[in-house]
Amino acid sequence: MTSKPLVLLATVFAVVGFMGIFVPAAADSSGFATPEVAAVHGSQPWFLHPSHPGHGGGSGAPTTYPGYIPIQIWDAYQYTSNGAYNTGYGSGETIAIIDAYGSPSITSDVATFDKAFGLPAINLQVVQPFGKVSKNAGWALETSLDVEWAHAMAPGATILLIETPSASNTYLINDAVPYAVQHGANVISTSWGEAESSMSSSSLASAHTYFANAASAGAILVGASGDNGANDGTSSPTVDYPSADPAVVGAGGTSLIISNPTSTGGTYGSEYAWNSSGGGISAYFAEPSYQSAAGISITGRGVPDVSYDANPNTGVWVYDSTIYQGQKGWIQVGGTSAAAPQWAAIFADAQHIDGSTVINGNNVHQDLYSIYSGSNYGKAFHDITVGYNGAFYATPGYDEVTGIGSPIVYEFIAVA
Repeated sequence: MTSKPLVLLATVFAVVGFMGIFVPAAADSSGFATPEVAAVHGSQPWFLHPSHPGHGGGSGAPTTYPGYIPIQIWDAYQYTSNGAYNTGYGSGETIAIIDAYGSPSITSDVATFDKAFGLPAINLQVVQPFGKVSKNAGWALETSLDVEWAHAMAPGATILLIETPSASNTYLINDAVPYAVQHGANVISTSWGEAESSMSSSSLASAHTYFANAASAGAILVGASGDNGANDGTSSPTVDYPSADPAVVGAGGTSLIISNPTSTGGTYGSEYAWNSSGGGISAYFAEPSYQSAAGISITGRGVPDVSYDANPNTGVWVYDSTIYQGQKGWIQVGGTSAAAPQWAAIFADAQHIDGSTVINGNNVHQDLYSIYSGSNYGKAFHDITVGYNGAFYATPGYDEVTGIGSPIVYEFIAVA
């Protein structure tokens, strides 16, 4: 296994980096600042202009659209049948978030986030088990996104933030994944990756061993599918790893349109594939039985498995007081690294309600694809049928842009 650095999902390819920090493209009437690309893997963080009314700057909670707040996402994806926020969701479960460098301000930042949106205080454990970490502003923003939004969607869960000294495969995969399992993580979120085509067969085989072992131990692994479309920043179609690993649940990206968003909620309007969502067919991993058994006929492992809002133009608010490229405070971001921690939260919620014997790392893919091929599919998922990522189209049923679709959470939990 090589130890080259993985990239954040942000358009800079140092092999492991965080995936999804995008902010909407500039437009004369929008008040958005010029897009700026972060030095992290798989995501292009674009910052909203901090002085735009209702956006960015300071610690006051943003309320305006575009840019969603937790209760709006909660209601749109129907985490509860009546729309009421359930502060107990995820109780007793542990979500491990693995990020290189972490954030020196994460404890205070998430406290600001919670206070702004009326969320319960987080049970956050921050560890640096492999040595002291240095400051990296790009990864700090990714860390804020991962921690704040996993907590928002599973408010009762413990968040175990594992900060590594570098963005290398050795630290992020070989060391941190087993550490997460050994320290009680039910779910593990990874918002970083690299193009599968850039990795050797031996590196893929080695990495797969760590993910397969974690899944066999019962941990559900979730990976962002990438923010550079079907080519994942290369010259030809390739999938992003580790989301392409058959032991990992790959989370792709959509554009979620919420009807009448207000400070107290919103309703699901429509949804289409985000054109920068990573996805495709693995050239290394064979099609797994959970996909073929569901009637999906492809030449290799299809990615993603599921999807979630990721378009920066329909992005989410994050609070980060670590200055990055001259900006700090409230920032609207997108990318599939927003999808991964929220899907991790959904799995923690499901385990809280159903128990880890019902859904875990050993059976999570079978559960997902059994729902897809069964009578409850239309109840538990939004089938995304519009959009294109440069090589694949969103179509009825499974596709290599949005997987089996985005969640109707309370129904998914009921049938998982």
